[in-house]
Amino acid sequence: MKTINGIIRKLGATSKYKGYYLVSDAIRLAMNFQDEPMKITKDIYPYLASKYKTTPMNIEHNIRTVINVCWETNKKGMDEIAGYPLNYKPTNSEFVDMVAYYISEEEQMNTQSKTTAQYVDAVCVTS
Repeated sequence: MKTINGIIRKLGATSKYKGYYLVSDAIRLAMNFQDEPMKITKDIYPYLASKYKTTPMNIEHNIRTVINVCWETNKKGMDEIAGYPLNYKPTNSEFVDMVAYYISEEEQMNTQSKTTAQYVDAVCVTS
């Protein structure tokens, strides 16, 4: 969760926005179900609406507000996370997907780096 919140903050949104926690939870949910097709309107919004005792429409609106803030504040950062220059502001589902994928890739690279470092350490110790 800390990584997700850190990325959202780097993009320019803070916890003063209702959608800050909602987008964080949506990204976490998307990461947990990466091997399955996940429909934001049918799977994520209703779950978050139930959790936060509101409506799926409010969830969608609050997430969109955070994306608008990120787009206006740090488009360059959004381009970096997307991996290519964005020509338009991403939709809610595109934003959630691109951040979830970015975090998964970062975690995978960190795991591979640690494994490589452990291997190098082991080789150096036995040599």
